[in-house]
Amino acid sequence: MRKIGMLVTMMALLLLAACGQSESSSSDGKVFELNYNNLAPPTHPYTKNVAEPWAEFVEEETDGKVKVHVFPSSSLGTTETGYDDISGGVFDVGLLYASADQNEILFPLSIGDLPFAIPNPEVAVNVMNKFYDKFVKDQFQDVVWLSASSTDTAQLYTTDPVETIDDIKKRKVSNSLYSRNELISKWGAIPVTNTNSELYESVERGIVDDVIYNTTGAIGFSLNEVAPNMTKLDLGVSSNALFINGNVFNQLPEEIQTLFKEKLGPKHQELMAELYMTEMENSIKEFENRVKDKGGKVIIPSEAELTKFKEPAEKMWDDWVKEANKKGYPGDEMMEFFKQSLAEEGVKIPF
Repeated sequence: MRKIGMLVTMMALLLLAACGQSESSSSDGKVFELNYNNLAPPTHPYTKNVAEPWAEFVEEETDGKVKVHVFPSSSLGTTETGYDDISGGVFDVGLLYASADQNEILFPLSIGDLPFAIPNPEVAVNVMNKFYDKFVKDQFQDVVWLSASSTDTAQLYTTDPVETIDDIKKRKVSNSLYSRNELISKWGAIPVTNTNSELYESVERGIVDDVIYNTTGAIGFSLNEVAPNMTKLDLGVSSNALFINGNVFNQLPEEIQTLFKEKLGPKHQELMAELYMTEMENSIKEFENRVKDKGGKVIIPSEAELTKFKEPAEKMWDDWVKEANKKGYPGDEMMEFFKQSLAEEGVKIPF
């Protein structure tokens, strides 16, 4: 009987061991599924050249352990509620725009959206990653920063030609970044803040006269159909960054967490820069081709007129520092570092 009992005990132990191996194997085979909030429509260059390729890259690099589901057209949330949505788990990963987000925790990053500051995505990546590392990296608790990025520079798209600053006065101008509202007001125009998905319809319905938007995005949203004139102001980029929900990130295996920080996040950054650096000039040409038979055109203001568009922005740079200090940040130090970083990238500081 003792031998039989020992045999039963050994079999039970073997069975438990086998069960443990089965559970371990099952755990190793777990697939983590992430919902990616894509602010652009399905046919937009961002969707085709960034969001979808990145989702495929993530799955390949993680050997299928992470799958990214792309939800286009801001279907999981808008730029205004981005931080609260991702930190609250409405979506798992996506771009956040400091100058459009209602949550003030992103305020320091809005320095990257100051008018006439950052001229292209490559400068945005280099400057804003440095800025994040120096001033912001310990600020976020519920989300994890993966990489800095930006659109290409913004232009003015109008229903009637705008060649001088006097031409914009009293016109209703839509834009998706609240930080530009003051500049629009200083031009003598009326700022109207809209989400990306509302831009086309707001012009089509006559709610606004004109739109400020980046060049590649304007083609993606077919703004040429409702605003057939473009005034080339090179207002600056729309700075953004890729974030992932903190709880989701912490549940990932350590090696995948490292992969996100060291390879997957930078890959998204690379795809963004590649798209917007290469497409900017092509998008301007494409816009011109689309509107030339409809009486539209691309307008390049004289240096004197461009200076008039730029001059009101200087106070906005000064006001940003004051606001940062008021919020308890080292505003003067942040601005000095920002300007120094721009200079290191060969950018001529406008003010």
